[in-house]
Amino acid sequence: MTDISTFRNRLAELPDLCAAAPEAFGEGVNLLLSCRSRDLRYALAEAETRGIAVRGVGRMHILIEIENALPDKDWVETMGSAIAHYFERIGGTDPQIGIDRNS
Repeated sequence: MTDISTFRNRLAELPDLCAAAPEAFGEGVNLLLSCRSRDLRYALAEAETRGIAVRGVGRMHILIEIENALPDKDWVETMGSAIAHYFERIGGTDPQIGIDRNS
């Protein structure tokens, strides 16, 4: 299984996590989606072209922060899918999903 397919599977699990513990998502919770990119300039330009708000972290990482995250099924099918496709398009490796509940 590739990094991106594993990432897509983890995205697909988010609605169940959200339904099981709705208090763990929403107001004040940031969803952090990141990957490694060998060509940060290209990755940033591609994000701008696609209307995805990203930032470079260090020399080789891309970070997308979703504020007040409520990753329901609709979000995963739309925005989550667009982000996974973006990571795939830029040749992103080691994609990660983090949850920051301290916002």
